[in-house]
Amino acid sequence: MSLTYKIASIIVRFVGVKKMFLKNKDEMLKYAKRENAKAVFDLDKAKKRAEKKNYFLFDRDVMGYRLLSYQKNKKPAEGVVFYLFGGGMITQPDKLDFSLAERIMEQTGKDLWFLFYPLCSEDVKLDKTYEVCFETYRLMTETYKAENISVLGFSSGASLALGIFLYNNALGRPISMPGKIISVSPGGLPDISLEENNEVWEKVKALNHKDIIIEPTYFKTAREIVKGDEDLPEYMLDGTKGDFSDFPKTYFYYGGNECLYAFAEYFKKAMEKYKAPYKIIVGEGMCHCYPLLRFFREGREAQDEIIELLKS
Repeated sequence: MSLTYKIASIIVRFVGVKKMFLKNKDEMLKYAKRENAKAVFDLDKAKKRAEKKNYFLFDRDVMGYRLLSYQKNKKPAEGVVFYLFGGGMITQPDKLDFSLAERIMEQTGKDLWFLFYPLCSEDVKLDKTYEVCFETYRLMTETYKAENISVLGFSSGASLALGIFLYNNALGRPISMPGKIISVSPGGLPDISLEENNEVWEKVKALNHKDIIIEPTYFKTAREIVKGDEDLPEYMLDGTKGDFSDFPKTYFYYGGNECLYAFAEYFKKAMEKYKAPYKIIVGEGMCHCYPLLRFFREGREAQDEIIELLKS
């Protein structure tokens, strides 16, 4: 483990980031709305940056939600990456996401679509988020061959990267599967009132002392927020319950010290049940979504590895 990571993890523990995840539903929604009120993306500035760096940035709308397309050339490339940011389904993307989106476009030679998908802190339920993500993917297949589409998601976006295609299967598979899926720190929001979920919940809690970012209590709160009073299919809340038939090669990245790592074995079982190809990569001693961070060696190496996967 690099010294930079060790120092950073000590600082994160000292600051007490985990305390944020102890907030109840109302407190968490207030926090999310404050965060989402901050200006993290300015289209005019982004377009000027694109012009300066000699690439194209297109802004369009999907079902009322912003979709950015990063392109090296005005004409679409042969391949594309569908980028789904994290944030617990309640907070907007941040500067790290936009930097990585640009880096992927520059280094892979592929286009990148960045969707500002509906957030459940905006009085939107999770099925709407699925609908918008699915429609975006459908639109991609009108321009790109499905086998030339790669889907990349982080945290809640990682769950969506899988969930879109669980949704596709639930609809009877109307659209072809993508070429590959890369899911970084996906998890689930199981109903812990059910005995069948006792095992995974105990495993999540057992990793709590190692996790420097997420507190397991948040999983209960998040389920309250994203489900509301809706009767949603369980796979939308816990992807391990979905149908992985016909899935493409799927890469799962986890930090060995994150609570969500408890879900890795359940995704493994689900993939094997449906005979879907997969690979699980674990960053020993690493935190939640560590490949998103480049300031320490392990994160940088994992991110570069993901970019290499996206090139093919």
